[in-house]
Amino acid sequence: MRKAKFLCVILLIMILISGCAKKEQRPIKISINVWPGYAHAFIAKEKGFFKKNNVDVELMLKKNITESAELYKNGEVDGFFDVLADVIMFNSEGITTKVVYVSDYSDAGDVIIGRADVKSIAGLKSRVVSFEGVNTFSHIFVLKTLEKAGLKEADVRFENIPALDVLTALEQRKIDAGHTWEPVTSQALKKGYKRLAKAGDIPGIISDVLAFNTKIIKERPDDIKRIIKSLAEAKAFVFSNREEAMKIMAKAEEMSVEEMEGGFNDVRHLDLKENVEVMGKKGAASLHSFGEGIADFYFKRGQLSKMPNIDEVIEPRFVNELVR
Repeated sequence: MRKAKFLCVILLIMILISGCAKKEQRPIKISINVWPGYAHAFIAKEKGFFKKNNVDVELMLKKNITESAELYKNGEVDGFFDVLADVIMFNSEGITTKVVYVSDYSDAGDVIIGRADVKSIAGLKSRVVSFEGVNTFSHIFVLKTLEKAGLKEADVRFENIPALDVLTALEQRKIDAGHTWEPVTSQALKKGYKRLAKAGDIPGIISDVLAFNTKIIKERPDDIKRIIKSLAEAKAFVFSNREEAMKIMAKAEEMSVEEMEGGFNDVRHLDLKENVEVMGKKGAASLHSFGEGIADFYFKRGQLSKMPNIDEVIEPRFVNELVR
């Protein structure tokens, strides 16, 4: 009788442990917006790389980066694909967030598109220029681009317009130029608008990353590493199965294969070894250096009360472990 009771207790404990384990294995939710640079996340899902590496991931797609970031800010997801500048701002607001993976550096992926009669960025003086979101990476990209051309903030007028709505705003004559990316870039160029500037003109200004809340990093570090491994494998798949991959990514982000191909080619993609390099502290081309430059810009504008410690924003251990 005692033996039977003992076995029942053991069985009950095992059931409880099993229940807890299942509860812990809820999907890790990641918000993502329309951007070819990290569209390989859909390859990881569609081609089973997440499943192969035993991690359950739910990708939540939003049309624009602002909506995607809002999901993260509101605690509706565990992590998000975004840019380094926005991660720095979230940390300054008390939302402790760490970059764990660098997807790409935007070169010609992010552009400023203008009317045909605007000859250059300098020609935007006294005109209307758009960016997406005040104090965002889009804002800093536009301001830095104007600054490089010798224009002050007071020299132009601004409109806050989502990047994917820039062509519509140009057509409606609400703006003379605006920050955007694919598929809008291809659509605008076909209609006769001009590319006035690109992110590559200011190296490192737009670094596309995957970042997570520190809470989920502490609770499920193995799953975070599995996610990064899956993304790296998915990116390798894109390069070895390009035609199939472009179709999958284009369908997921609701753009044509041509637009996806163009956007994908307009960024510098990083593999795991390159992640280890850029997430280290050394060199002007490091994520740390780019982060300090962005933070300094925000600090001088009064958008940060103090200079952040960029070391607290970057978590390189997962890519380091995967490369060993």
